[in-house]
Amino acid sequence: MQQTVYLSSLESTRFEPVRECRLLETLAFETGKVAVRASLDPPVPGQDFGRGDDIDTVVITTRHEGASLAPIDEFPCFVFIAIPRVAGLEPSSPLRSDDLEIVGWGELYRSHEDAAGHVFR
Repeated sequence: MQQTVYLSSLESTRFEPVRECRLLETLAFETGKVAVRASLDPPVPGQDFGRGDDIDTVVITTRHEGASLAPIDEFPCFVFIAIPRVAGLEPSSPLRSDDLEIVGWGELYRSHEDAAGHVFR
């Protein structure tokens, strides 16, 4: 699935700085809702979440009903950003919402410039 987009946030100071977001693998919740395992560069400080290592892999899913991540059908794409509740656990389908912790809200943009300016097109 390799696709590169850019993550930023209007809602969270932690996720406001623009990060390259590589969409690595399509996953699905038990309910059938689609999610994506993604890598972030630069990573998020793990200390913010009681982790010893920085967080460079997250699970993202759409915040709005009807929006799509696979493929992304509209930019910006509003997403929940989550990490496994158990450090080191590799997310896999079927995902259970109880296994994830939402750590932020963000938006995926086509380009670094769009993400930096929070451009809606």
